[in-house]
Amino acid sequence: MDNVRRFKKVKIALMRSKQFAALSGLMMLGKTTLTDAVRTACTNGRDELYNPLFMFRFDNNKMAGFIIVHENMHKAGRHMWVYKKLYDIDKQLANAACDYWINQKIVDADPGAELVEMPRDGDGKQIGLLDAKYKGWTVLQIFNDLRENQDTQSNGFDEHDWEGAAQLSEQEAKTLEQDIKQAIRQGQMAAIKAGAGSADDLLGLGELLQSRVDWRAQLREFVNSTCADKQESSWRRPNRRHLQYDMIMPTLQGESIREIVLARDASGSMFYKDRLTQVTSEMVAIVNALHIERVHLIDWDGKVGQHETMTSEQFKHAPQVKTVYGGGGTDPSCVTNYLRDKKIKPDAVVVLTDGEVLQWGKWDCPVLWVIANETAVEAAPVGKTIRITE
Repeated sequence: MDNVRRFKKVKIALMRSKQFAALSGLMMLGKTTLTDAVRTACTNGRDELYNPLFMFRFDNNKMAGFIIVHENMHKAGRHMWVYKKLYDIDKQLANAACDYWINQKIVDADPGAELVEMPRDGDGKQIGLLDAKYKGWTVLQIFNDLRENQDTQSNGFDEHDWEGAAQLSEQEAKTLEQDIKQAIRQGQMAAIKAGAGSADDLLGLGELLQSRVDWRAQLREFVNSTCADKQESSWRRPNRRHLQYDMIMPTLQGESIREIVLARDASGSMFYKDRLTQVTSEMVAIVNALHIERVHLIDWDGKVGQHETMTSEQFKHAPQVKTVYGGGGTDPSCVTNYLRDKKIKPDAVVVLTDGEVLQWGKWDCPVLWVIANETAVEAAPVGKTIRITE
């Protein structure tokens, strides 16, 4: 079988599989070329290049499958744009951080190596970056950890075409971002048809669609100014190595909030134009962005309808996150009254709402209002306000 036919066979098998069907839309996006112009494999975030001598050096399609999934995960994460600043700081570690993030997700999606396995070199030795330590970490967290540990030996098996991505015009980049999101949604539907339930999301692609807010930046500002644990062990001083770039880049790894309330508006107006889905997505993004020792999930309308307490890890898998209790009026003061009655004293409260309220309440702790509304509404007169649509 020639390399082109063999490549197509591997790709089709991946697109039909329970493990990797979620990438099927992305696998159809952009141009795919088999060429010796690259040493191994490469993507600019849209197009893919593969060296067939590297892909098929062994009589094992699983290795080729791993490489294909790897390149498409770069596309899914929009790594060539999202992490360009990291690349400007340290090219090698930016490459490594992206690869560690990807490879762990691939192994988690196919732990028994039924379809894919890590590539090997000419001597049969496994190559590529994989460390279970980074399971669940973000690319930024991995990058900061590599810098702090002065890891300069991290090399992946593929090439990253940052320069090629930079050649796209601003309009091309915006169009591509929308195309990628649409391709991920198409892939999610294909995954369900392939036998992966909507809750499985084996590659964690759903998180790439959810948040419209840069929560790391927003929370860093909010937490630093209002609710951070001031102990030095929780919030480290900026690393001096960053200062030469005129940048202050504290990592959220190791930083924590002791206790936070996520108060989700469950009033009738929130069931209009998918607002509940929007605020729930942002709520999940907040928990993913920051380590929180104790999370209070409170649903409210005119009164508190649900209150669950959990750790940030428990929150990520809690069924209560997808189950909303409410449908009545809108009075956020019921939340602050409830907190007083229950003697709950959080570091901060994040209220997720459409902002269609008559009164904002009186708060005894820092409050961050996250507003999902296609119509402009006034900023809250107390606390800080973020509009998702902006």
